[in-house]
Amino acid sequence: MARSGQGAGRLPQCLSTSVTRPHAPWIIGGGALIGAAILLAWMSPRFAYDIDLMNKPVLWFAAGLIAAGLIYAAATPNLIAHALDRRDASTAAVLAIIIGAGLLARLILFASEPVLEDDFYRYLWDGSATAIGNNPYAVAPADAAASAKLPPDAAQVLDRVGHADLRTVYPPVAQLAFAAAHQIAPWSLTAWRGIVLALDLATLGILLVLLKDAGRSPMWSALYWWNPLVIFALANGAHMDVVVLPPLVLALLLAARGRTVLAAAALAVAIGAKIWPVLLLPLVLRPALKSPARLIAATSVLAALLALQAWPILAAGIDQSSGFVAYAQSWQRNSALFPLIETMASWIVGSEAAGSVSRAALALLCGAVALAVAWRPYVTTEQLMTRAAIVVATLLLAAPAQYPWYLVWLAPFLPFLPLPGLLLLAGTLPLYYTAFHFAPRQQIGIYNGIVVWIAWLPVWALLTRDVWRRRRAGRRLISP
Repeated sequence: MARSGQGAGRLPQCLSTSVTRPHAPWIIGGGALIGAAILLAWMSPRFAYDIDLMNKPVLWFAAGLIAAGLIYAAATPNLIAHALDRRDASTAAVLAIIIGAGLLARLILFASEPVLEDDFYRYLWDGSATAIGNNPYAVAPADAAASAKLPPDAAQVLDRVGHADLRTVYPPVAQLAFAAAHQIAPWSLTAWRGIVLALDLATLGILLVLLKDAGRSPMWSALYWWNPLVIFALANGAHMDVVVLPPLVLALLLAARGRTVLAAAALAVAIGAKIWPVLLLPLVLRPALKSPARLIAATSVLAALLALQAWPILAAGIDQSSGFVAYAQSWQRNSALFPLIETMASWIVGSEAAGSVSRAALALLCGAVALAVAWRPYVTTEQLMTRAAIVVATLLLAAPAQYPWYLVWLAPFLPFLPLPGLLLLAGTLPLYYTAFHFAPRQQIGIYNGIVVWIAWLPVWALLTRDVWRRRRAGRRLISP
């Protein structure tokens, strides 16, 4: 009887070993991710909005996020490669660990205090305006405050909106997402986080389909779903950049399957969330070049949807109070490359025109890359996604404003282009948050002159090495 009791509830030793050993690294990795989320949630009340910036443990937070990003960049691709080489781990079990750990980490942060983030206040304000039928592009929040008596919740949100003198910069599809959150619960960060989580999950779902179509293991999805900077930016920071991802990856999935008209429609929705996906238009339309009728249909659908989305923006007027104008003309942050190019441009065209010339040059660079990768037809889903990854990576690396949460744009493409230099961004971009330590101490020059270079030089060096190694091995970034 005792012998029977001792064995009750246990797996046979051989079966237990075969189940646990191959999956142990994944369980440890998932546990570490969940532990990091618990630590951040525990720490987050010390970043409450009303606490003076001088009293917030900014450097501790930045150090933790940097460490998490570096561990992710070093360990995750090796974990995937090891599992694929040995082939002794159940793909279904590993995928369950990936999804479960990533989801739990996000849910842990669901009720955490936003850390050094306040963009969501603008989302809540815009969502209210859109939900009640107002044009969010017509009136700046500061002007609305002067013309109406606001309820307490609205007044608190308005008081915390950044750049309240500017009309919104977020396109119409983003406004619909903000309005959906307002309909669920007015002025609620929790409601908005629910929308963000749903879009995040939708992105993962489409990504898994793309990986299947590309013949790649679903384990590669860990490069998106376990990215600590992406988890922080979305689950804690509640950034709206996730709104662009489901329609964007859906557009690429449809394009890879030859559904060009539907792909163009999905891309129009993505452009309506963030404007930059227009750079992927050449890739999406590339298969239709052989069929003029299909090309005309796709471009017509795209043009009609974009015109519909542009109408409320144009109807409100484009001037210096427009967030679109302000962002295009003057937004610059966390970039080492742009100030360097701007300085060189000033030697040629003078300081007044240097900024505009530099922005135009970088825009032309991104456009040239977008056209170059679409020059030859693609045959496989992997070819398409790799080329799209190159376009998005170029945009991220060349943008005058390079906020950490912009890594969300690139994250779904990392499973198809897992270059160490790109993965390293998860560990270097969080250096941005050290600016919140230096600024109140009147030491922002340390950040601008030193920290920004520490963030970007390793990335550029590693990317240079990545490209050189590929060329030396006879492997191209863009397959013919």
